[in-house]
Amino acid sequence: MVAAMNRSMAMIQFDPNGQILMANENFLRTMGYELSEVIGKHHSMFAEPVYASSKSYQQFWDRLGGGEFISDEFKRLGKNGREVWIQASYNPVFDRSGRVIKVVKFASDITEAKTVSITDAGKIAAITRAQAMIEFDTAGNILHANQNFLDALGYGLDEIVGQHHSMFVEPAFAASV
Repeated sequence: MVAAMNRSMAMIQFDPNGQILMANENFLRTMGYELSEVIGKHHSMFAEPVYASSKSYQQFWDRLGGGEFISDEFKRLGKNGREVWIQASYNPVFDRSGRVIKVVKFASDITEAKTVSITDAGKIAAITRAQAMIEFDTAGNILHANQNFLDALGYGLDEIVGQHHSMFVEPAFAASV
């Protein structure tokens, strides 16, 4: 099973303090390093400097050292500062006495999908800033409207949320549909 995971996943091992013990080829390829460039270095080499020096980062390693499993999407830095997004799980490994002896990370490179997602979110935000937009539930009740919509029609959000969209047309037209 370990061999199968080694072939398909990026894997790296750390001591409980974050020093790199070993990394497989998939991890090295994802991050752009050779094994000799990472062995003995600290995990912080893959983190943005501001994050690596933060209390949050220290707490991250404290949690791992305390035996807590952590899984999430992480923004990391590859060689030459290249942005790499990974879906990863950090898994503490215990000795017979229950002490954490190392942390094994299994990761998948999600950079391409994350980049598309971030780009799409930016486009949606730009459209929202430029267009009047209103959101309805399936019954036609107003859930939300952006400021452009409110300004164009002269309403406040509190005046329209929960109302039916027919409030924006003449009563005779609303009755005809």
